[in-house]
Amino acid sequence: MKNCVLAVLLLVPALSASAADVSYYNELRPVIEKSCQGCHQPANKMGGLDLTSYAAIAAGGNKGPAFNAGSAGESRLLKLLTGAGEPRMPFGQDPLPENEIDLFRNWIDQGAQDDTPESARAPQVPAEPPSYIQPPVVTAAAYSPDGEQVAVGGYREILLHKADGSSIEARLLGRSDRIHSVAFTPDGKQLVAVGGTPARFGEVQVWDLASKKQVQSVMTTSDTLFGGDVSPDGKRVVVGGADNSLRAVEVNSGKELFKAGHHEDWVLDAVFGIDGKRIVSVGRDRAAKLANTEDGAFLENVNLLRDQLFVVARHPRRDYVLIGGVDRVPYLYMMDRPRALKIADDSTLVRQFDEQQGAIYALAFSPDGSRIAVGGIAEVVNLYDTESGDGAARCALPGGGAFVLAFRPDGKQLLAAGFDGLLRVFDTETGKLLKEWTAVPVEQGRLRSAR
Repeated sequence: MKNCVLAVLLLVPALSASAADVSYYNELRPVIEKSCQGCHQPANKMGGLDLTSYAAIAAGGNKGPAFNAGSAGESRLLKLLTGAGEPRMPFGQDPLPENEIDLFRNWIDQGAQDDTPESARAPQVPAEPPSYIQPPVVTAAAYSPDGEQVAVGGYREILLHKADGSSIEARLLGRSDRIHSVAFTPDGKQLVAVGGTPARFGEVQVWDLASKKQVQSVMTTSDTLFGGDVSPDGKRVVVGGADNSLRAVEVNSGKELFKAGHHEDWVLDAVFGIDGKRIVSVGRDRAAKLANTEDGAFLENVNLLRDQLFVVARHPRRDYVLIGGVDRVPYLYMMDRPRALKIADDSTLVRQFDEQQGAIYALAFSPDGSRIAVGGIAEVVNLYDTESGDGAARCALPGGGAFVLAFRPDGKQLLAAGFDGLLRVFDTETGKLLKEWTAVPVEQGRLRSAR
C-alpha cells in the first residue's frame, strides 16, 4: 500500500505540469525570438517558414503547417525540435533544453491557442488626430525635395507643414507612438517614416503624398526602429533596431529584403552610399559598420571605436560619412580605404571637428556638402566648413538641444528641432534665427489649466 501511495504522489507533479496551460505569448514567444527568428523571419524564411508572429507560425512553410493543433506527435514543428525530423532545429545550434521542447509539446496538445493580449497587439490607426496640451519632443523632421514642405513626427502621426510655418497642410495618422525619422523619396512623391512603440513593435510607414494615404505599414520586431534612410533611387529604406539589427525594406512592396546582425547593441542610424550599393550603420556598440546593400553582408569597420554612436550623415557628393555620439566629437570618415581591414582603426579618418558642449544627436550636410551642422544636448547648433573644419556659424537653441537638423534644399536655411517641441529655422550664413513655431497644434486653454 505504501508503495502504491508513493507512486501516486510521484505522479502528481508530472500530471499537474502536463495539465498546466502553456502561454504562447509569455512562454513560447520568448523562446522563439531567442532561438528561432534569426533564420525564420520575413527577410530570411528558411523552409518558407516565418516565426515572427502567431499568424505566420500557423500558416506554416514549404512543407505544410507547422503544427496540428491538439496533436503534438503529428506536428512537424515538434519533430524538427526533437530530431525526429530533418534537419534538427535550431539549425546549426545546440538542441533546445527538454523543458523548452516540453513547452512546445504541451502547447500544441492543448490546442495551440494564441493568447497574445489585446494590449500587445498592433494598435489600430486612430480615427482622429491627437490633441496636445504641450508640444512633444521632436525626433523626426525633413524638408521635401522642392523645399515647400516640412514633415514632422508627432504622436501617432506625421504633420506636413508649409516650410514657412504658416500652416499645417495634412496630418497623417499611423500606429507608431513615436516616429524616429522621416524621409521623402527623391521624386517627392512618397514619404517614408520609421518608428514604433517601445517593447511592442517597430514600423516602417510609406505614404503616397498625392492622396495622403498610407500605402505600406511594415511591422517587425518586438521593439522600435530607428534611423531610416531612403536609397538614392528611392526603392529601399534601411533602418536600425533595438534588437541590434540592420534591416532593408522595399518601399513599394513593403517586403523586408534582409536582416543583418553585425552590431552588438542597438543600431541607431544608417545611411546609403552615393551609388546605393553600400550602407554605413552606427550604434551603441561604438562601431560604424560598412555593409552590402543587396544582402546586408558585412564588409568592414569604418572607424576606431571610442564611445557610443547615435547618428551618421553621408556627404551628398562623396562617399564620406560624418558620425557622432557620446564623446561629443564629430568625425568625418571615408567609406573606402586602400585595402580592406575588418579591424576597427582610424586609417580612413579625414578630420575631426571641435568637441561639442554635449552628446551629439543630430548631424547634417548642406546640399552641396560644403558645410556640416552639429547638434545635440547643448543649447547651440554649430556649423562648420567641411573642408577646413573651421567654424562658420552658431545657432542658439534656448531651452533645449536638437534631435533633428535639416538643410533646406537650397542650403540657405537650417531647420533644427528637439527637446522643446519647437521648429526653428536659421540663416546658414549668419546663424540668425529667422522664424520658429510649434511642431504640433497645442490647445492653449488646456495647456494653461495643466500648468
